[in-house]
Amino acid sequence: MADEDKKQHMDHEIKNSLVLSGLVGTAGLFVAKLLGLLYSIPLSSILGSDALMSYYGTSYQIYSYVLNVFTAGVPFAISTIVAKYTVLNDNRSLRIVKKVSMSLMQIMGACGMILLVLLSGMIAKINAQNSGDVETMATSLRILALAIFLVPILSSYRGFWQGRKEMAEYAFSQTFEQLFRVGFLLTAAYLIVYVFHMERKFALYAAVLSTSVAAVAAIIQIKLFDRKHIHEIRRKGNHDPSKDSHVLLKELVVLAIPYLLTSMIGYCDEIFNSVLLPIGLRMHGYSTDDYVVIMSAVNYVGNKLTSIPQILAPGFVTALIPHVTEAMTQNDQKRISKIVTECIGIVFFIGSAASACIAIYAADIYHILFYTSNPQLSASVVRWIAIEGFMGTICPVTSSLMITLGLKKDVLRRQLISAVIKGITMIPLIYLLGFRGAVVSSLIGNVYILIANIHEIEVKFHIDLTYMMRNVGKIAIALLVMFGASYGLRMLGIDGSVGRKLVAFGMFFLNVLLALIVYFGVSQWMKIPQELFHKDILSVLKSRLKRRQTV
Repeated sequence: MADEDKKQHMDHEIKNSLVLSGLVGTAGLFVAKLLGLLYSIPLSSILGSDALMSYYGTSYQIYSYVLNVFTAGVPFAISTIVAKYTVLNDNRSLRIVKKVSMSLMQIMGACGMILLVLLSGMIAKINAQNSGDVETMATSLRILALAIFLVPILSSYRGFWQGRKEMAEYAFSQTFEQLFRVGFLLTAAYLIVYVFHMERKFALYAAVLSTSVAAVAAIIQIKLFDRKHIHEIRRKGNHDPSKDSHVLLKELVVLAIPYLLTSMIGYCDEIFNSVLLPIGLRMHGYSTDDYVVIMSAVNYVGNKLTSIPQILAPGFVTALIPHVTEAMTQNDQKRISKIVTECIGIVFFIGSAASACIAIYAADIYHILFYTSNPQLSASVVRWIAIEGFMGTICPVTSSLMITLGLKKDVLRRQLISAVIKGITMIPLIYLLGFRGAVVSSLIGNVYILIANIHEIEVKFHIDLTYMMRNVGKIAIALLVMFGASYGLRMLGIDGSVGRKLVAFGMFFLNVLLALIVYFGVSQWMKIPQELFHKDILSVLKSRLKRRQTV
Protein backbone atom coordinates (compact mmCIF):
# COMPACT_ATOMS: atom_id res chain seq x y z
CA MET A 1 0.00 0.00 0.00
CA ALA A 2 2.94 2.29 0.78
CA ASP A 3 4.31 1.66 -2.71
CA GLU A 4 0.95 2.56 -4.23
CA ASP A 5 0.81 5.82 -2.21
CA LYS A 6 4.37 6.61 -3.26
CA LYS A 7 3.47 6.03 -6.93
CA GLN A 8 0.39 8.26 -6.65
CA HIS A 9 2.47 10.99 -4.99
CA MET A 10 5.04 10.81 -7.79
CA ASP A 11 2.31 10.93 -10.48
CA HIS A 12 0.85 14.02 -8.77
CA GLU A 13 4.26 15.75 -8.73
CA ILE A 14 4.86 14.98 -12.42
CA LYS A 15 1.43 16.26 -13.46
CA ASN A 16 1.88 19.54 -11.59
CA SER A 17 5.46 20.36 -12.62
CA LEU A 18 6.37 21.51 -16.11
CA VAL A 19 10.02 20.53 -15.59
CA LEU A 20 9.14 17.01 -14.40
CA SER A 21 6.44 16.58 -17.06
CA GLY A 22 8.82 17.72 -19.77
CA LEU A 23 11.64 15.50 -18.54
CA VAL A 24 9.35 12.46 -18.27
CA GLY A 25 7.94 13.07 -21.75
CA THR A 26 11.44 13.60 -23.10
CA ALA A 27 12.74 10.52 -21.29
CA GLY A 28 10.28 8.29 -23.14
CA LEU A 29 11.17 9.87 -26.46
CA PHE A 30 14.88 9.73 -25.59
CA VAL A 31 14.74 5.99 -24.91
CA ALA A 32 12.79 5.51 -28.15
CA LYS A 33 15.31 7.54 -30.16
CA LEU A 34 18.27 5.88 -28.43
CA LEU A 35 16.86 2.50 -29.39
CA GLY A 36 16.43 3.88 -32.91
CA LEU A 37 20.11 4.84 -32.98
CA LEU A 38 21.27 1.52 -31.53
CA TYR A 39 19.28 -0.64 -33.96
CA SER A 40 20.60 1.41 -36.89
CA ILE A 41 24.11 0.10 -36.12
CA PRO A 42 23.41 -3.62 -36.80
CA LEU A 43 20.92 -2.66 -39.53
CA SER A 44 23.68 -0.68 -41.26
CA SER A 45 25.82 -3.83 -41.22
CA ILE A 46 22.96 -6.05 -42.45
CA LEU A 47 22.10 -3.70 -45.34
CA GLY A 48 25.80 -3.25 -46.11
CA SER A 49 25.18 -0.56 -48.72
CA ASP A 50 25.21 3.24 -48.75
CA ALA A 51 22.43 3.10 -51.36
CA LEU A 52 20.09 0.91 -49.28
CA MET A 53 20.81 3.02 -46.19
CA SER A 54 19.98 6.12 -48.22
CA TYR A 55 16.68 4.56 -49.39
CA TYR A 56 15.81 3.72 -45.78
CA GLY A 57 16.62 7.18 -44.44
CA THR A 58 15.00 9.04 -47.32
CA SER A 59 11.84 6.90 -47.15
CA TYR A 60 11.43 7.83 -43.50
CA GLN A 61 12.03 11.51 -44.27
CA ILE A 62 9.16 11.42 -46.80
CA TYR A 63 6.95 9.33 -44.49
CA SER A 64 7.56 11.71 -41.56
CA TYR A 65 6.66 14.73 -43.63
CA VAL A 66 3.44 13.23 -45.03
CA LEU A 67 2.50 12.11 -41.51
CA ASN A 68 3.14 15.63 -40.20
CA VAL A 69 1.14 17.23 -43.00
CA PHE A 70 -1.94 15.12 -42.33
CA THR A 71 -1.87 14.59 -38.58
CA ALA A 72 0.75 16.62 -36.69
CA GLY A 73 -1.61 19.36 -35.57
CA VAL A 74 -4.39 17.16 -34.29
CA PRO A 75 -2.67 15.45 -31.30
CA PHE A 76 -1.60 18.87 -29.98
CA ALA A 77 -5.13 20.19 -30.49
CA ILE A 78 -6.56 17.13 -28.71
CA SER A 79 -4.19 17.73 -25.81
CA THR A 80 -5.14 21.43 -25.64
CA ILE A 81 -8.90 20.88 -25.71
CA VAL A 82 -8.68 17.99 -23.23
CA ALA A 83 -6.62 20.15 -20.85
CA LYS A 84 -9.23 22.92 -21.17
CA TYR A 85 -12.23 20.72 -20.35
CA THR A 86 -10.29 18.99 -17.58
CA VAL A 87 -9.77 22.38 -15.92
CA LEU A 88 -13.49 23.12 -16.44
CA ASN A 89 -14.33 19.66 -15.03
CA ASP A 90 -16.56 18.91 -18.05
CA ASN A 91 -16.26 15.13 -18.33
CA ARG A 92 -19.03 14.62 -20.86
CA SER A 93 -17.25 16.92 -23.31
CA LEU A 94 -14.05 14.94 -22.70
CA ARG A 95 -15.82 11.74 -23.77
CA ILE A 96 -17.15 13.37 -26.93
CA VAL A 97 -13.74 14.89 -27.76
CA LYS A 98 -12.17 11.44 -27.49
CA LYS A 99 -14.67 9.92 -29.91
CA VAL A 100 -14.58 12.81 -32.40
CA SER A 101 -10.79 13.04 -32.43
CA MET A 102 -10.41 9.32 -33.12
CA SER A 103 -12.71 9.52 -36.16
CA LEU A 104 -10.90 12.62 -37.45
CA MET A 105 -7.48 10.99 -37.15
CA GLN A 106 -8.64 7.86 -38.96
CA ILE A 107 -9.94 9.92 -41.89
CA MET A 108 -6.79 12.04 -42.14
CA GLY A 109 -4.53 9.00 -41.83
CA ALA A 110 -6.38 7.26 -44.66
CA CYS A 111 -5.95 10.33 -46.88
CA GLY A 112 -2.22 10.49 -46.14
CA MET A 113 -1.81 6.77 -46.87
CA ILE A 114 -3.50 7.07 -50.28
CA LEU A 115 -1.44 10.16 -51.19
CA LEU A 116 1.90 8.49 -50.39
CA VAL A 117 0.99 5.40 -52.42
CA LEU A 118 0.09 7.59 -55.41
CA LEU A 119 3.25 9.72 -55.19
CA SER A 120 5.72 6.94 -54.34
CA GLY A 121 6.85 6.33 -57.93
CA MET A 122 7.51 10.00 -58.67
CA ILE A 123 9.38 10.57 -55.39
CA ALA A 124 11.51 7.47 -55.98
CA LYS A 125 12.55 8.70 -59.42
CA ILE A 126 13.77 12.01 -57.99
CA ASN A 127 15.78 10.38 -55.20
CA ALA A 128 17.05 7.08 -56.58
CA GLN A 129 17.89 7.83 -60.20
CA ASN A 130 21.58 8.42 -59.40
CA SER A 131 21.93 5.15 -57.48
CA GLY A 132 20.01 3.04 -59.94
CA ASP A 133 17.16 1.26 -58.15
CA VAL A 134 13.99 3.32 -58.35
CA GLU A 135 11.65 0.38 -57.71
CA THR A 136 13.26 -0.51 -54.36
CA MET A 137 12.78 3.05 -53.14
CA ALA A 138 9.17 3.15 -54.41
CA THR A 139 8.33 -0.17 -52.72
CA SER A 140 9.74 1.10 -49.41
CA LEU A 141 7.46 4.14 -49.59
CA ARG A 142 4.39 2.01 -50.40
CA ILE A 143 5.06 -0.23 -47.40
CA LEU A 144 5.47 2.81 -45.14
CA ALA A 145 2.14 4.19 -46.37
CA LEU A 146 0.27 1.71 -44.14
CA ALA A 147 1.89 3.29 -41.07
CA ILE A 148 0.43 6.68 -42.04
CA PHE A 149 -3.02 5.19 -41.37
CA LEU A 150 -2.08 3.36 -38.14
CA VAL A 151 0.14 5.91 -36.36
CA PRO A 152 -2.54 8.67 -36.23
CA ILE A 153 -4.85 6.29 -34.34
CA LEU A 154 -2.09 5.79 -31.79
CA SER A 155 -1.46 9.55 -31.69
CA SER A 156 -5.13 10.18 -30.92
CA TYR A 157 -4.92 8.08 -27.75
CA ARG A 158 -1.62 9.71 -26.77
CA GLY A 159 -2.96 13.22 -27.35
CA PHE A 160 -5.96 12.57 -25.12
CA TRP A 161 -3.95 11.25 -22.18
CA GLN A 162 -1.26 13.88 -22.68
CA GLY A 163 -3.99 16.49 -22.13
CA ARG A 164 -4.82 14.69 -18.89
CA LYS A 165 -1.11 15.12 -17.94
CA GLU A 166 -0.52 11.35 -17.99
CA MET A 167 3.08 11.87 -19.12
CA ALA A 168 4.28 8.59 -17.59
CA GLU A 169 1.93 6.63 -19.88
CA TYR A 170 2.92 8.87 -22.80
CA ALA A 171 6.59 8.05 -22.20
CA PHE A 172 5.92 4.33 -21.69
CA SER A 173 3.89 4.15 -24.89
CA GLN A 174 6.74 5.70 -26.89
CA THR A 175 9.28 3.29 -25.41
CA PHE A 176 7.04 0.23 -25.84
CA GLU A 177 6.41 1.05 -29.49
CA GLN A 178 10.11 1.45 -30.27
CA LEU A 179 11.11 -1.71 -28.38
CA PHE A 180 8.58 -3.73 -30.35
CA ARG A 181 9.72 -2.11 -33.61
CA VAL A 182 13.41 -2.76 -32.99
CA GLY A 183 12.78 -6.37 -31.97
CA PHE A 184 10.74 -7.10 -35.10
CA LEU A 185 13.06 -5.16 -37.43
CA LEU A 186 16.35 -6.77 -36.38
CA THR A 187 14.91 -10.28 -36.12
CA ALA A 188 13.26 -10.13 -39.53
CA ALA A 189 16.24 -8.47 -41.25
CA TYR A 190 18.70 -10.99 -39.75
CA LEU A 191 16.58 -13.98 -40.79
CA ILE A 192 16.09 -12.64 -44.33
CA VAL A 193 19.82 -12.05 -44.99
CA TYR A 194 21.67 -14.65 -42.90
CA VAL A 195 19.19 -17.54 -42.57
CA PHE A 196 17.12 -17.44 -45.76
CA HIS A 197 19.94 -15.82 -47.83
CA MET A 198 17.54 -13.51 -49.65
CA GLU A 199 18.51 -10.22 -51.32
CA ARG A 200 19.34 -7.44 -48.87
CA LYS A 201 16.61 -5.24 -50.26
CA PHE A 202 14.07 -7.54 -48.55
CA ALA A 203 15.73 -6.69 -45.23
CA LEU A 204 15.05 -3.05 -46.13
CA TYR A 205 11.39 -3.88 -46.72
CA ALA A 206 11.17 -5.63 -43.34
CA ALA A 207 12.76 -2.57 -41.70
CA VAL A 208 10.13 -0.18 -43.06
CA LEU A 209 7.30 -2.65 -42.35
CA SER A 210 8.33 -2.67 -38.67
CA THR A 211 6.78 0.80 -38.21
CA SER A 212 3.28 -0.53 -38.93
CA VAL A 213 3.78 -3.69 -36.86
CA ALA A 214 4.96 -1.67 -33.85
CA ALA A 215 2.08 0.81 -34.25
CA VAL A 216 -0.45 -2.04 -33.99
CA ALA A 217 1.25 -3.37 -30.84
CA ALA A 218 1.36 0.12 -29.26
CA ILE A 219 -2.33 0.73 -30.08
CA ILE A 220 -3.24 -2.47 -28.22
CA GLN A 221 -1.10 -1.44 -25.22
CA ILE A 222 -2.50 2.10 -24.88
CA LYS A 223 -6.05 0.85 -25.47
CA LEU A 224 -5.67 -1.37 -22.40
CA PHE A 225 -4.51 1.69 -20.41
CA ASP A 226 -7.44 3.67 -21.82
CA ARG A 227 -10.01 1.06 -20.76
CA LYS A 228 -8.61 1.02 -17.23
CA HIS A 229 -8.61 4.81 -16.73
CA ILE A 230 -11.59 6.04 -18.75
CA HIS A 231 -14.20 4.72 -16.26
CA GLU A 232 -13.89 7.71 -13.91
CA ILE A 233 -14.47 10.16 -16.76
CA ARG A 234 -17.51 8.18 -17.94
CA ARG A 235 -18.94 8.00 -14.43
CA LYS A 236 -18.55 11.72 -13.75
CA GLY A 237 -19.70 12.64 -17.25
CA ASN A 238 -23.15 11.12 -16.67
CA HIS A 239 -24.07 14.17 -14.55
CA ASP A 240 -22.69 16.84 -16.92
CA PRO A 241 -24.89 18.69 -19.43
CA SER A 242 -24.76 17.37 -22.98
CA LYS A 243 -22.69 19.22 -25.58
CA ASP A 244 -23.07 19.05 -29.37
CA SER A 245 -20.34 16.92 -30.97
CA HIS A 246 -20.32 19.22 -34.01
CA VAL A 247 -19.39 22.17 -31.79
CA LEU A 248 -16.52 20.20 -30.26
CA LEU A 249 -15.37 19.01 -33.69
CA LYS A 250 -15.29 22.62 -34.91
CA GLU A 251 -13.32 23.66 -31.81
CA LEU A 252 -10.89 20.78 -32.36
CA VAL A 253 -10.33 21.63 -36.02
CA VAL A 254 -9.88 25.34 -35.29
CA LEU A 255 -7.24 24.46 -32.68
CA ALA A 256 -5.59 21.89 -34.96
CA ILE A 257 -5.19 24.08 -38.04
CA PRO A 258 -2.38 26.32 -36.63
CA TYR A 259 -0.45 23.27 -35.35
CA LEU A 260 -1.06 21.52 -38.67
CA LEU A 261 0.16 24.48 -40.69
CA THR A 262 3.19 25.03 -38.50
CA SER A 263 4.10 21.35 -38.90
CA MET A 264 3.67 21.49 -42.67
CA ILE A 265 5.86 24.58 -42.93
CA GLY A 266 8.21 23.97 -40.00
CA TYR A 267 9.16 20.43 -41.01
CA CYS A 268 9.59 21.18 -44.70
CA ASP A 269 13.34 20.59 -44.20
CA GLU A 270 12.53 16.88 -44.49
CA ILE A 271 10.97 17.28 -47.91
CA PHE A 272 13.68 19.73 -49.02
CA ASN A 273 16.41 17.26 -48.02
CA SER A 274 14.62 14.54 -49.94
CA VAL A 275 13.79 16.52 -53.11
CA LEU A 276 15.93 19.68 -53.42
CA LEU A 277 19.14 18.27 -51.88
CA PRO A 278 19.60 15.61 -54.62
CA ILE A 279 19.14 18.25 -57.32
CA GLY A 280 21.66 20.60 -55.70
CA LEU A 281 24.24 17.85 -55.18
CA ARG A 282 24.06 16.82 -58.83
CA MET A 283 24.44 20.47 -59.92
CA HIS A 284 27.52 20.88 -57.68
CA GLY A 285 29.17 18.03 -59.59
CA TYR A 286 29.66 15.37 -56.93
CA SER A 287 30.58 11.92 -58.25
CA THR A 288 27.95 9.17 -58.03
CA ASP A 289 29.82 7.57 -55.10
CA ASP A 290 30.07 10.85 -53.15
CA TYR A 291 26.42 11.63 -53.91
CA VAL A 292 25.30 8.31 -52.37
CA VAL A 293 27.57 8.82 -49.33
CA ILE A 294 26.19 12.33 -48.69
CA MET A 295 22.57 11.26 -49.07
CA SER A 296 23.16 8.36 -46.67
CA ALA A 297 24.92 10.62 -44.15
CA VAL A 298 22.14 13.24 -44.27
CA ASN A 299 19.03 11.07 -44.38
CA TYR A 300 20.20 8.04 -42.40
CA VAL A 301 23.02 8.60 -39.89
CA GLY A 302 22.63 12.38 -39.60
CA ASN A 303 18.89 12.09 -39.14
CA LYS A 304 19.30 9.38 -36.49
CA LEU A 305 21.88 11.35 -34.52
CA THR A 306 20.19 14.75 -34.65
CA SER A 307 16.86 13.20 -33.68
CA ILE A 308 18.32 12.64 -30.19
CA PRO A 309 18.56 16.35 -29.21
CA GLN A 310 15.45 17.09 -31.26
CA ILE A 311 13.31 14.91 -28.97
CA LEU A 312 13.50 17.77 -26.50
CA ALA A 313 11.15 19.75 -28.73
CA PRO A 314 8.22 17.29 -28.80
CA GLY A 315 9.03 16.15 -25.25
CA PHE A 316 8.63 19.59 -23.74
CA VAL A 317 5.94 20.72 -26.17
CA THR A 318 3.72 17.79 -25.16
CA ALA A 319 4.29 18.71 -21.53
CA LEU A 320 3.87 22.47 -21.81
CA ILE A 321 0.56 22.45 -23.75
CA PRO A 322 -1.64 21.37 -20.81
CA HIS A 323 0.32 23.61 -18.40
CA VAL A 324 0.13 26.69 -20.64
CA THR A 325 -3.53 25.99 -21.45
CA GLU A 326 -4.28 25.75 -17.75
CA ALA A 327 -2.41 29.01 -17.02
CA MET A 328 -4.13 30.78 -19.94
CA THR A 329 -7.57 29.55 -18.81
CA GLN A 330 -6.83 30.88 -15.31
CA ASN A 331 -5.20 34.08 -16.74
CA ASP A 332 -2.05 33.47 -14.64
CA GLN A 333 0.50 35.76 -16.37
CA LYS A 334 3.26 35.14 -13.83
CA ARG A 335 3.07 31.38 -14.35
CA ILE A 336 3.08 31.79 -18.14
CA SER A 337 6.30 33.81 -17.95
CA LYS A 338 7.90 31.18 -15.71
CA ILE A 339 6.89 28.33 -18.08
CA VAL A 340 8.37 30.10 -21.12
CA THR A 341 11.75 30.89 -19.53
CA GLU A 342 12.11 27.43 -17.96
CA CYS A 343 11.16 25.58 -21.13
CA ILE A 344 13.45 27.49 -23.51
CA GLY A 345 16.34 27.46 -21.03
CA ILE A 346 16.19 23.71 -20.37
CA VAL A 347 15.91 22.82 -24.06
CA PHE A 348 18.87 25.10 -24.85
CA PHE A 349 20.97 23.67 -22.00
CA ILE A 350 20.50 20.00 -22.92
CA GLY A 351 20.03 20.37 -26.68
CA SER A 352 23.17 22.42 -27.26
CA ALA A 353 25.33 19.90 -25.38
CA ALA A 354 23.88 16.95 -27.31
CA SER A 355 24.32 18.71 -30.67
CA ALA A 356 27.87 19.73 -29.76
CA CYS A 357 28.73 16.12 -28.95
CA ILE A 358 27.42 14.98 -32.36
CA ALA A 359 29.70 17.53 -34.06
CA ILE A 360 32.72 16.73 -31.90
CA TYR A 361 32.48 12.94 -32.17
CA ALA A 362 31.15 12.48 -35.74
CA ALA A 363 34.35 10.77 -36.93
CA ASP A 364 34.42 8.51 -33.85
CA ILE A 365 30.80 7.49 -34.36
CA TYR A 366 31.36 6.53 -37.99
CA HIS A 367 34.62 4.70 -37.24
CA ILE A 368 33.05 2.61 -34.49
CA LEU A 369 29.40 2.18 -35.42
CA PHE A 370 28.34 2.82 -39.01
CA TYR A 371 29.16 1.52 -42.44
CA THR A 372 30.37 4.05 -45.00
CA SER A 373 32.65 3.90 -48.02
CA ASN A 374 34.01 7.40 -47.28
CA PRO A 375 34.44 8.04 -43.51
CA GLN A 376 35.96 11.50 -43.89
CA LEU A 377 33.17 12.86 -46.10
CA SER A 378 30.46 11.20 -43.99
CA ALA A 379 31.83 12.68 -40.75
CA SER A 380 32.07 16.15 -42.31
CA VAL A 381 28.44 15.97 -43.42
CA VAL A 382 27.25 14.93 -39.95
CA ARG A 383 29.17 17.78 -38.28
CA TRP A 384 27.28 20.28 -40.39
CA ILE A 385 23.98 18.48 -39.89
CA ALA A 386 24.52 18.77 -36.11
CA ILE A 387 24.29 22.57 -36.43
CA GLU A 388 21.00 22.27 -38.29
CA GLY A 389 19.85 19.70 -35.73
CA PHE A 390 20.25 22.15 -32.86
CA MET A 391 18.16 24.78 -34.61
CA GLY A 392 15.61 22.05 -35.29
CA THR A 393 15.52 21.49 -31.53
CA ILE A 394 15.01 25.03 -30.25
CA CYS A 395 12.89 26.62 -33.03
CA PRO A 396 9.90 24.21 -32.79
CA VAL A 397 9.71 24.86 -29.04
CA THR A 398 9.42 28.62 -29.52
CA SER A 399 6.90 28.16 -32.37
CA SER A 400 4.70 25.82 -30.32
CA LEU A 401 4.87 28.24 -27.40
CA MET A 402 3.69 31.02 -29.71
CA ILE A 403 0.71 28.98 -30.93
CA THR A 404 -0.27 27.84 -27.43
CA LEU A 405 -0.06 31.46 -26.24
CA GLY A 406 -2.47 32.52 -28.99
CA LEU A 407 0.11 34.13 -31.30
CA LYS A 408 -0.74 31.85 -34.24
CA LYS A 409 -0.71 34.30 -37.13
CA ASP A 410 2.79 35.67 -36.54
CA VAL A 411 4.52 32.32 -36.09
CA LEU A 412 2.94 30.88 -39.23
CA ARG A 413 3.99 33.91 -41.24
CA ARG A 414 7.57 33.60 -40.00
CA GLN A 415 7.73 29.90 -40.72
CA LEU A 416 6.39 30.49 -44.22
CA ILE A 417 9.07 33.16 -44.82
CA SER A 418 11.75 30.76 -43.54
CA ALA A 419 10.49 27.97 -45.81
CA VAL A 420 10.48 30.30 -48.83
CA ILE A 421 14.03 31.43 -48.00
CA LYS A 422 15.23 27.83 -47.90
CA GLY A 423 13.25 26.84 -50.98
CA ILE A 424 14.81 29.69 -52.99
CA THR A 425 18.38 29.56 -51.64
CA MET A 426 19.00 25.85 -51.07
CA ILE A 427 19.94 24.76 -54.60
CA PRO A 428 22.07 27.88 -55.38
CA LEU A 429 23.93 27.57 -52.05
CA ILE A 430 24.57 23.85 -52.55
CA TYR A 431 25.82 24.61 -56.05
CA LEU A 432 28.29 27.14 -54.54
CA LEU A 433 29.21 25.49 -51.21
CA GLY A 434 28.44 21.80 -51.72
CA PHE A 435 26.40 19.98 -49.07
CA ARG A 436 27.24 22.76 -46.58
CA GLY A 437 24.95 25.05 -48.55
CA ALA A 438 21.89 23.10 -47.39
CA VAL A 439 22.74 23.84 -43.75
CA VAL A 440 23.52 27.51 -44.42
CA SER A 441 20.17 27.81 -46.19
CA SER A 442 18.36 26.41 -43.13
CA LEU A 443 20.27 28.61 -40.68
CA ILE A 444 19.21 31.85 -42.37
CA GLY A 445 15.51 31.15 -41.85
CA ASN A 446 15.83 29.44 -38.46
CA VAL A 447 17.82 32.28 -36.87
CA TYR A 448 15.16 34.71 -38.09
CA ILE A 449 12.37 32.58 -36.57
CA LEU A 450 14.17 32.16 -33.24
CA ILE A 451 14.95 35.86 -32.72
CA ALA A 452 11.51 37.07 -33.88
CA ASN A 453 9.56 34.53 -31.77
CA ILE A 454 11.45 35.24 -28.56
CA HIS A 455 11.18 38.99 -29.10
CA GLU A 456 7.39 38.84 -29.56
CA ILE A 457 6.89 36.56 -26.53
CA GLU A 458 9.00 38.98 -24.49
CA VAL A 459 6.91 41.97 -25.63
CA LYS A 460 3.50 40.31 -25.18
CA PHE A 461 4.12 38.37 -21.94
CA HIS A 462 6.96 40.35 -20.35
CA ILE A 463 9.37 37.47 -19.85
CA ASP A 464 12.76 38.31 -18.35
CA LEU A 465 14.84 38.37 -21.54
CA THR A 466 17.97 39.55 -19.70
CA TYR A 467 17.79 36.54 -17.39
CA MET A 468 17.29 34.21 -20.38
CA MET A 469 20.22 35.67 -22.36
CA ARG A 470 22.47 35.53 -19.31
CA ASN A 471 21.82 31.79 -19.06
CA VAL A 472 22.45 31.34 -22.81
CA GLY A 473 25.80 33.13 -22.40
CA LYS A 474 26.77 30.87 -19.52
CA ILE A 475 25.82 27.77 -21.51
CA ALA A 476 27.96 29.00 -24.44
CA ILE A 477 30.97 29.35 -22.12
CA ALA A 478 30.43 25.81 -20.78
CA LEU A 479 30.26 24.47 -24.36
CA LEU A 480 33.53 26.18 -25.32
CA VAL A 481 35.26 24.65 -22.30
CA MET A 482 33.83 21.23 -23.28
CA PHE A 483 35.18 21.62 -26.84
CA GLY A 484 38.59 22.49 -25.43
CA ALA A 485 38.56 19.54 -23.04
CA SER A 486 37.66 17.08 -25.80
CA TYR A 487 40.41 18.43 -28.08
CA GLY A 488 42.96 18.26 -25.24
CA LEU A 489 42.02 14.65 -24.51
CA ARG A 490 42.57 13.76 -28.19
CA MET A 491 46.05 15.31 -27.99
CA LEU A 492 46.72 12.97 -25.07
CA GLY A 493 45.73 9.95 -27.19
CA ILE A 494 42.16 9.49 -25.96
CA ASP A 495 40.79 9.40 -29.50
CA GLY A 496 37.96 7.15 -30.71
CA SER A 497 38.35 7.91 -34.44
CA VAL A 498 41.41 5.70 -35.02
CA GLY A 499 42.62 2.18 -34.26
CA ARG A 500 40.79 -1.08 -33.67
CA LYS A 501 37.08 -0.66 -33.03
CA LEU A 502 36.96 -2.16 -29.53
CA VAL A 503 39.86 -0.01 -28.30
CA ALA A 504 38.47 3.00 -30.16
CA PHE A 505 35.10 2.55 -28.44
CA GLY A 506 36.80 2.64 -25.03
CA MET A 507 38.66 5.81 -25.95
CA PHE A 508 35.50 7.37 -27.38
CA PHE A 509 33.50 6.56 -24.24
CA LEU A 510 36.21 7.96 -21.95
CA ASN A 511 36.54 11.15 -23.99
CA VAL A 512 32.77 11.75 -24.03
CA LEU A 513 32.45 11.02 -20.31
CA LEU A 514 35.26 13.37 -19.29
CA ALA A 515 34.10 16.13 -21.66
CA LEU A 516 30.53 15.97 -20.30
CA ILE A 517 31.82 16.00 -16.72
CA VAL A 518 33.67 19.19 -17.61
CA TYR A 519 30.51 20.66 -19.19
CA PHE A 520 28.26 19.89 -16.24
CA GLY A 521 31.00 20.86 -13.78
CA VAL A 522 31.39 24.31 -15.35
CA SER A 523 27.59 24.61 -15.54
CA GLN A 524 27.31 23.73 -11.86
CA TRP A 525 29.97 26.31 -10.98
CA MET A 526 28.02 28.98 -12.91
CA LYS A 527 24.75 27.82 -11.23
CA ILE A 528 22.94 27.03 -14.50
CA PRO A 529 21.13 23.85 -13.28
CA GLN A 530 20.06 25.57 -10.06
CA GLU A 531 18.35 28.34 -12.03
CA LEU A 532 16.74 26.11 -14.68
CA PHE A 533 15.82 22.97 -12.73
CA HIS A 534 15.67 24.51 -9.25
CA LYS A 535 18.04 21.72 -8.25
CA ASP A 536 21.72 21.55 -7.38
CA ILE A 537 23.41 18.64 -9.22
CA LEU A 538 25.81 17.93 -6.34
CA SER A 539 22.99 18.02 -3.78
CA VAL A 540 20.92 15.59 -5.86
CA LEU A 541 23.86 13.19 -6.21
CA LYS A 542 24.63 13.37 -2.49
CA SER A 543 20.99 12.70 -1.54
CA ARG A 544 20.89 9.72 -3.92
CA LEU A 545 24.08 8.29 -2.40
CA LYS A 546 22.77 8.74 1.15
CA ARG A 547 19.48 7.07 0.20
CA ARG A 548 21.32 4.05 -1.23
CA GLN A 549 23.56 3.80 1.83
CA THR A 550 20.48 3.88 4.06
CA VAL A 551 18.86 1.09 2.03
